[in-house]
Amino acid sequence: EDDNDETERAMSRYRRHVERSRKLEWGEEVGERAPSSDLDVGSSGGNPMWVLKSFNYGANWTWIMLPDFLQSVRGFRADPTNDTTLYAIASNCIARSYDQALTWEYCWESDGLEGAFNDLVIKDSLTMIVTRAGDVPIRTTDGGRSWHPLASVQPLAKCSPDALYSWSGKTLALSCVMGQTVVWVSMDDGDTWLDESGDYSATSGGVAQWYESTLYVSSLGQGISSKTFKE
Repeated sequence: EDDNDETERAMSRYRRHVERSRKLEWGEEVGERAPSSDLDVGSSGGNPMWVLKSFNYGANWTWIMLPDFLQSVRGFRADPTNDTTLYAIASNCIARSYDQALTWEYCWESDGLEGAFNDLVIKDSLTMIVTRAGDVPIRTTDGGRSWHPLASVQPLAKCSPDALYSWSGKTLALSCVMGQTVVWVSMDDGDTWLDESGDYSATSGGVAQWYESTLYVSSLGQGISSKTFKE
């Protein structure tokens, strides 16, 4: 019983902290004692998943609790061509928010959107790719109404490849480890590929980041390598 009382007091302090952070972020008046928040810790077991959010480029931060269906969230992705939608990716769910993560629609349901999701790679509002664990990625070219397997990646399916678009969206890079790091590049959204692995022999790492049209590949064995592509 004493443990339960202490847990309740701790949660009460935490909720007051959340409410105070929100008020500070929005420039609202904060009194001596901030009122308790109406936040609910949800029904998921254990410690619920929270995320930190800033509206002012990191000057202040607010804790936001994720809904039950996003408690295993892996990360968030934004459409570089549309600032109205934020995507959250979990292994069994991709959800969308239209109010900057305050609320989330339930898991996206579309033809072909299935499997164990690793990541969502966004070119624009029409063309997106979902990488999957132990399977080929799936791609949409109609804004998510339908998804189809990228058969061109079948040789790499078992190694669960990662992918990244360049800043312009004209070049797609993909990598995984099959004995050594494999790097493929596509100029047609994954229909065809060029093998850019070269003499890269590292047994870890892969595509790390784009800077404009320059791709950076990192590993534990060969450090960081880069190549600039003509777009």
